[in-house]
Amino acid sequence: MKLYASLASSFARKIRVMLIEKNIPHELEMINLWEPNDLKKINPLGKVPALALDDGRVLINSPLIADYLDGRFPNPRFIPEDPELRIEVRRREALADGTMDAVSASLYEMRFHDETQRSPAWLERQRGKIDAGFSALESMLGTRSWCVGDALSLADLAIACHLGFINLRAPQFFPRDKFPNLTRLWSGMEQRESMKQTAPPPA
Repeated sequence: MKLYASLASSFARKIRVMLIEKNIPHELEMINLWEPNDLKKINPLGKVPALALDDGRVLINSPLIADYLDGRFPNPRFIPEDPELRIEVRRREALADGTMDAVSASLYEMRFHDETQRSPAWLERQRGKIDAGFSALESMLGTRSWCVGDALSLADLAIACHLGFINLRAPQFFPRDKFPNLTRLWSGMEQRESMKQTAPPPA
């Protein structure tokens, strides 16, 4: 299998970390999304991550890819088999991904529009999503070591990968003193070898 990823994508990093943690043999092709590339031949949407399987199929969207990898290579599991625990992991992953989407939307607005063209209402709306998303995840985590149960899960990967990007590129969206539980989780995750190997480059 071959993973198409980008150093700037925390969604792709989530899958890269998963592949390393599970010790799954794979090829990796890094794509610069801001330069001409042939990614649309792999994924019509032109987005990463995209996972090309050996049978010719291509999986897109990080939750779908994660679901495939956890089912195909279940050791260790990152999405529990227990239905209740499974849905709790996916809830947190969806919330973390949605919060990151709002961060990305804000950065896009600020990067490609000067101050006279930006929409304050749009930015305020995205900031509201970001604050609400992190507040909910902070409350859900509490003082526990892991997001769900007593082991590392996809929820922890999603949160840590997104916070790693935000810390480098947009720290104003994540004031650490406001979210001590998430900061603790992220700091611990950063010590894992899989996270060190996939760390995004400085801005």
